[in-house]
Amino acid sequence: MDSDQEDDGRLAYATFLVKKIFDEVCEEFRLWKKNYASRVLRELAHPPSSEEDAFSEPEASDQKMPEQAEIPTPPAPTLQYMEIQDLKTGTTQQIPTQVFRIFDAFPVPPPYEYCTPTDRNIFLGDDPSYMPFLPFRDDPTFDQARYANEYKGYSWEKPFIDPDLEVVVIEAARRLHGEHQMLYQHIDETGMLPLELLDRDDMRGMIYRSRRRDFPEWPPGVSAAEKILQYDTNPVANSPDKALALLVSTFCTNLNCTVGFCGTHLDPTPMPLSTPPLLKSEQLKNLARTPCSADCILLKSASTIDEAVQWSANDLRFLRTLLDGAPDTSPCDLATICFKPCYEVFAQRQVIIPDTAIKKPKPKPKGKGLGLSKSKPKLTRDQSLYDGELIFTPGKPCRHDGPCDATTQCACFLNKAHCESSCRCSRKCERPPLARLCMLGDKARRHLPYATLGMYVVLPIWPALTDACPSSSDAQANVCQNADIQRVRWKRTKVAPGRWGLGLFMAEAAAIDDLIIEYVGELIFEATTDSREPISEHRGRNYLFELNPTLSIDGTYAANDARYINHDGERPNCCAKVRMVNGEHRIGIYATRPLKPGEEVLFNYGKFFFQSGSQDE
Repeated sequence: MDSDQEDDGRLAYATFLVKKIFDEVCEEFRLWKKNYASRVLRELAHPPSSEEDAFSEPEASDQKMPEQAEIPTPPAPTLQYMEIQDLKTGTTQQIPTQVFRIFDAFPVPPPYEYCTPTDRNIFLGDDPSYMPFLPFRDDPTFDQARYANEYKGYSWEKPFIDPDLEVVVIEAARRLHGEHQMLYQHIDETGMLPLELLDRDDMRGMIYRSRRRDFPEWPPGVSAAEKILQYDTNPVANSPDKALALLVSTFCTNLNCTVGFCGTHLDPTPMPLSTPPLLKSEQLKNLARTPCSADCILLKSASTIDEAVQWSANDLRFLRTLLDGAPDTSPCDLATICFKPCYEVFAQRQVIIPDTAIKKPKPKPKGKGLGLSKSKPKLTRDQSLYDGELIFTPGKPCRHDGPCDATTQCACFLNKAHCESSCRCSRKCERPPLARLCMLGDKARRHLPYATLGMYVVLPIWPALTDACPSSSDAQANVCQNADIQRVRWKRTKVAPGRWGLGLFMAEAAAIDDLIIEYVGELIFEATTDSREPISEHRGRNYLFELNPTLSIDGTYAANDARYINHDGERPNCCAKVRMVNGEHRIGIYATRPLKPGEEVLFNYGKFFFQSGSQDE
């Protein structure tokens, strides 16, 4: 009861303090802005001029005109002058100039449209629900009403945060945090500030916004760097497990990417589940074949290893984080990662994971597969997609114990979909990632876990490729239908004027079924394809490709050179095919006959393309 009263008392005092500081800052800013606005308006006022100056002839400039002997003088040059006003001194200076008109000096360039170059699909999803600007505002032939009906409203009509209020809130938070040592979380809990400091759901807080705006010259004596709010220093928030969670969430494990902050797969990667230890201390010690250093466990006696080792709390948290994901890692490797002596790491591992806590693994049942029939027919070289690839749409990765079934009710099970490469479910899950592998007898579609090296630990993830698919050699025989896209084995091409504006031309020879280029752009949903249709019809150009029942690729605003491929309904020399590459749909442009260097790349857009009246470049 006493603790509850103390908490209420602290909250009441914090509320009083936050309101007091905020009111003081508001009043200080109001007085400063009044004086600042008055001063700026005075500086903008036109300097007073006498009636005599208004009718005077232009004064001769003190500067001498440069020699004009080298410039051909027209028969009647136009004499003009520039008037320069100094707002601070109120003086006016007139400088005479001569205008020489040059006709037909440069050819008029043809109109063009800007397009962001990219070599990978960029996931956009949907355009904003509120129209950011009015396109073709000066073109009366554009159907503005139809285009406006695709949006909920105009973005400039939405309520926005007053920038002055931001300045006041940031200054109040700076004083409360710096002078009164209040945590930002406690400041938000009072509810006295009209804008929250910390991020909430999809809304950015003022700490984040303070890093992305400029500030007025107020309050006096406070530098611009001091006005940027710094996050609270929290040892728990900066712990190794939090740092690892941030690293994993922003790193894309799809083999098409393997980069941080991927623009194609926006769903954050879940943390891997804890891995149970399988090796006891003596077995772990036997993993070391040769000594890693003078402090290796192979060179230390048992008494030395058993001696008490003093580690800091942060070092222990770091080691626990490593052992949670990879408990059977060799002490020599852990020593390298932790920057600690090998025998000390081994001793700490004995304390964190004692031998008594290690259980024997259950024997694997024999004769059980993953629900895949051995009698499934083999995939031929001519078959581009096996059953289900086109209707498969990647989803959000799951994270739970056990397989994806009715007990977990995860998205993979509910949507009857395959797992993603970043899913964190059981390795025995019967919904493995839909990796497009060549079907070489009974070895096809293996379900083998493999590891990828992260910053701290070896993270187990789903496989997208196995040793059953030697794509490096089979790609030449055209067995792996997706290997060329995966390894970016395109033909050299160039953009040049073609039969319909710009076109794509071969810069080297191509054989039948060779991958010429991948068609990339923005990945958008059906709603956005509808909202962009009025613009594409008005321009007379459409760069939309249907990828699967959920997504389409639009090369209007982001694309590569494939967007310049023109239409030929009678004699096309290439075709577009959808391939499943590491669980991701991608479109490749393939040659349908041998192509020579300098030959224009053409394919048939299809009978449905021109029903809306769109024409390509």
